Amino acid sequence: MAVTPPARIEVPDAVRPAAGLAASLRGSVLALAEALFVSDDGPPPPERVAWLLDDLDDFLGHAGPRARLSFGLCVRAVAWTCPLLVGRPGSFRALSLPLRLRALERLEKLPLGLALFGAKALLCLVWYEHPENERFAGYDGRCLRG
Repeated sequence: MAVTPPARIEVPDAVRPAAGLAASLRGSVLALAEALFVSDDGPPPPERVAWLLDDLDDFLGHAGPRARLSFGLCVRAVAWTCPLLVGRPGSFRALSLPLRLRALERLEKLPLGLALFGAKALLCLVWYEHPENERFAGYDGRCLRG
């Protein structure tokens, strides 16, 4: 006997996901993620960064407008300031990875580094949700108490 799934229940006042990560920010977030999550082996795999962008898009789609605005302002401040800190006016995405790393180190020492902290906090929350990153960090899914 075939089981039919229940009918979808529509809730009139349900929260609908909004637009998540603005298309204009994707390139800057990608460049920032490559720099933040670089290892001794080099930048993270492109498929992992693509996963990060997709998951961040979903996360921001469920966040409120103030969270989306705050994250967007943080990323824009980083993207506009970093090229100037290394004497290369232009886009943050166009900087080589070593220049991006140097610019981020300089930005962290400035009061405007708070914008980097804001962007980094949300990116790290999403990045370390990936199961492979959990294993890399040594998280086994169990409670600390035996």
